[in-house]
Amino acid sequence: MTSRNIKIIDKGRVVCIPEDMDNTPLKEEEILVRNEASLISTGTELSRVYGLKKGVVYPVYPGYASIGRVEDAGGSAGFFRGDRILYSGPHQEFFRFPAESMSSLGMAIKLGSEFDELDNIDASLIHLGLVAMNGILPAELKLGDTVCVFGLGIVGLLTALLYQASGARVLGVDTVENRAVHAKNAGLQNVLFAPVEEQVKAAIGFLENEPDITVDATGRSEGIINAIMCCGKNGQVLLLGSPREDYSCNVTGVFSRLHMNMITLIGAFNGRYPYYRKEGSRESIERNLISFAALIKKGIIKPRQIISHVLKPEAAMEAYDGLYNHPDTYYCAAFDWRQENFQ
Repeated sequence: MTSRNIKIIDKGRVVCIPEDMDNTPLKEEEILVRNEASLISTGTELSRVYGLKKGVVYPVYPGYASIGRVEDAGGSAGFFRGDRILYSGPHQEFFRFPAESMSSLGMAIKLGSEFDELDNIDASLIHLGLVAMNGILPAELKLGDTVCVFGLGIVGLLTALLYQASGARVLGVDTVENRAVHAKNAGLQNVLFAPVEEQVKAAIGFLENEPDITVDATGRSEGIINAIMCCGKNGQVLLLGSPREDYSCNVTGVFSRLHMNMITLIGAFNGRYPYYRKEGSRESIERNLISFAALIKKGIIKPRQIISHVLKPEAAMEAYDGLYNHPDTYYCAAFDWRQENFQ
């Protein structure tokens, strides 16, 4: 049995090729999944495609936001053939893994009948919705709070929309005008675009005060500095992006502001919460999944106003090139693995 797999074979070189699979009988806890749709996680995947992440060793099989059907399952896996699942699998036509593995590439959650009306492409956005929720759930959001989100890529946009849905006055900031327009079209009420060095002054001027909560979703060190320098007294700064490139500056003023303004700095990396509900933890990925899916069903989150491109897997290099080199038109891209949709 072969699988079409998207593979980064070297810096700037991505292919979709058929590869032989492990065809030995499934172990008791294993499942075999057939991919139907997978979403590109822009920050994580571009850092691999273009060598921004230090120490990347090629080849790399990118991706972790997939939705598909169980083709086969071991006797103790807890899944059955035909189950529709949201799973942390790469951009591969078929994927085999332990259903109960709690690694970053091991989540598998069955989508019940309440999700039947969700299209696969729409549902694939749930993965990055879960990432975005890490940028709001740890915050102590109060009635009347103002929030500024730096970076309106897919995760930043979703985070801003979640804060807005929670009742906060939210401003989204980006360096790219078209990306700000895209965010506005996706439902974010307040947006602005400005060069990095002008963003703090512009954001405070727009909000007419320093925001109570700021979020860095750029994944860049200068974005983190802006989030800190913009945040008001006794406020909170959430680091949702992961900086990957070297950056040099004098940090004394940044640290002084954190100290003198008594600002709380929160690392909001994915994995803050357990996968399934358990004693002692109110939050879980399972609960967050249901909450985010409900926002899609209610029309508060509109995936087709956020996902700008749906491509076949064989166009993977086109997708990554667009997201990296043309951020004014490529905002979010997904792969549709159902061949009949491209015939």
